[in-house]
Amino acid sequence: MKEILGNLWVKRCVSVFSAAYFAVITLLTYATFLYKLEFAEGMTGSFLVIYASASIFFLVLMIYTRDIFLTRLMSVLMMPVAFMLILLNMYIWALIIPPFLVALVMFFAAGTRENVKVILGTIFLLMYVLGIVAYFVLNMLIAGSSVETVIDLSLDPAGSVYQLYSGQMKRISDVTDEANTYSPDGAYRFYITDLQDSDKGAVKIYVVPANQDIKLKYFTLKQKGIRKTITKNGTRGIVPPNVGWIVETDENTGENFLAVMYQLTDEELPKSMRIRSLPAKNYFEFLGIS
Repeated sequence: MKEILGNLWVKRCVSVFSAAYFAVITLLTYATFLYKLEFAEGMTGSFLVIYASASIFFLVLMIYTRDIFLTRLMSVLMMPVAFMLILLNMYIWALIIPPFLVALVMFFAAGTRENVKVILGTIFLLMYVLGIVAYFVLNMLIAGSSVETVIDLSLDPAGSVYQLYSGQMKRISDVTDEANTYSPDGAYRFYITDLQDSDKGAVKIYVVPANQDIKLKYFTLKQKGIRKTITKNGTRGIVPPNVGWIVETDENTGENFLAVMYQLTDEELPKSMRIRSLPAKNYFEFLGIS
């Protein structure tokens, strides 16, 4: 009897310990709802090794405690959490595959009653299939066939956008240099994009927060859903020759304002837009809603 109780106590302790994995995955899902995750250069492989190893380790612990209530509860909750992680980080396979496999294996391995597994399995199957289909349909309906690509020195040489701007790399280097794109107070930065759509396309300039990113060892969580459109009238194929930060003084109040000064072509006169504030955060940007 003592041996049975002792073994049960050990399993409960291990189950509580393995809940740390569920907590981390839930926190990661919430973080990528608020931020865009971008791996540091050359760190994706190292992250995947550690991430996958930790997933396997905790999967073994959860299988060992599969008959404990906490583990059975986690086996059910991990399926919708993994679903949201997939929607928020579509195509970032290094991030979504390990927890999805853990969730899938544990759903079938846990000591949950078979009738409950059948009912929940049907619900989860419909959630995944219909949810992912709805995700792609919404993105196609809202975003259409347009493709927006950031114009900087990281342009893929094999891509069509690179070919369009390959003769202007010196100008791209000057305009997109960090010393130029970040505002003097470090609160904002601007970036330039190429828009390819069913029409003639365009070059756009946006301003986003610059001091709200969270830098970690393997990746950076970049603020998303907050951006102000400076202009969307640039001619596709032409990098704006002059974009930068200036300080403008209000003639009536004498108050100073940060502004983005931009010149879309060599022939056009420079224009400017004051940055008093940024729009409210768009929490549903991952659905293509801008």
